[in-house]
Amino acid sequence: MTPQQKPRKSYEEIVDAIMEALPVRSYATIEEIARMSGSSWETVYRWLRLVMYIQDQPRVERMKSPLGRGEVYSRERVERGSRKERR
Repeated sequence: MTPQQKPRKSYEEIVDAIMEALPVRSYATIEEIARMSGSSWETVYRWLRLVMYIQDQPRVERMKSPLGRGEVYSRERVERGSRKERR
C-alpha cells in the first residue's frame, strides 16, 4: 500500500458507520449518509439496498450445535399468504 492510499474499511466498519449516520426520527439522502459515514455514494447505496433486502427475509436463527461442534443455523418458517412469501 502506497502512502496515498487509505486503508480499506472492513464490512463491519462500513455498516457500523452507515447505521450510525442514519437518523432515527427523520430521513437523510444517500448523499448525506455518505458524507456522514465517510463512504462513497455508491457504497452507501449498495449497503442500504442489501440491509433492506435482508430485513425483508425470514429471520435467521443460530444455536450451539447439539453435537458440540460450533453452531447450527435455521430460518423461520414462512406462513402461506404472508408478505414474505409473495415475492
